[in-house]
Amino acid sequence: MRAGRVQDLPGLRSLWAHEVLRRARDCVPSEAMISRMMSVFDWSARSRVIEDRTGLRAAVLVLDHSSRGGAVVRLETAAGDEVERVRLIEWALRLSHASGATIAQVWRPKGQRQGMAELGLSLARPFWRMDRSDLEDVPEAPLPPGYRLARVVDRRTAAQVFNRSFAEHWRFQPLDPENLAPATRPAALELLAVTNRGVPAAVVWCEVDTHDPDMRPQPVGVIEVVGTLPEHRRRGLAAALTAEALRRLRRHGAASASLYVDGLNPTRAYDVYGRLGFVVAFQYDVFETTFR
Repeated sequence: MRAGRVQDLPGLRSLWAHEVLRRARDCVPSEAMISRMMSVFDWSARSRVIEDRTGLRAAVLVLDHSSRGGAVVRLETAAGDEVERVRLIEWALRLSHASGATIAQVWRPKGQRQGMAELGLSLARPFWRMDRSDLEDVPEAPLPPGYRLARVVDRRTAAQVFNRSFAEHWRFQPLDPENLAPATRPAALELLAVTNRGVPAAVVWCEVDTHDPDMRPQPVGVIEVVGTLPEHRRRGLAAALTAEALRRLRRHGAASASLYVDGLNPTRAYDVYGRLGFVVAFQYDVFETTFR
């Protein structure tokens, strides 16, 4: 075992690709996503790899963020051998505890829980990827009376709507409206619904990405956020914005669409997506441990 380094990225992507082919992972992150994710990553302190003469055999990355419950770390793994995966998770848990994390997560495909209980990790919830295999015949879902789409989306306002929409959700990670990263998606793929008086009510943002290997028709339109403020829920805003997002994704070249949703989502958002033609295509089981 040794510390990882940025030069290990090709080997890491290869391990992830093999996991996708074995249905041990839902997809390989795109080059753009990896670049964003790894731009300030401390490889020497927060990663370990196992290798042999042929190259990388297993890897773990310790990725962290803050939520209302404190510092949460996600232990991102790649391995062909489950014994080696567990060995790396054990190292990552020790690092997470020593660095002051409150909670550590490991995401595993449904039913693959080898070593989780022995490491003190317990099942927290299912998390789903829902897919729509094409973007033909998107159901009509007009905005409810009294609402319209904002002609120009102010990103600071959209971030505030996002924060309020998800404040009560599991492991919510707020955005800083005053310190947003530069936008990488076309402006047309950021939607904001407002009342006829201009009061913000709901947001959707999405992007088009290509994955390889992947069984979905490429490119994939990924709907990253669907959020409605509590006082505007149960009126059809989420369905209307998501349907409009699907039409826009098609115009931007997407051949299919995907989104991710908490399987225990308190607003039952997955029911809305089901009515728009999405089906559960992959389930992660999220395991967690809380450090004292």
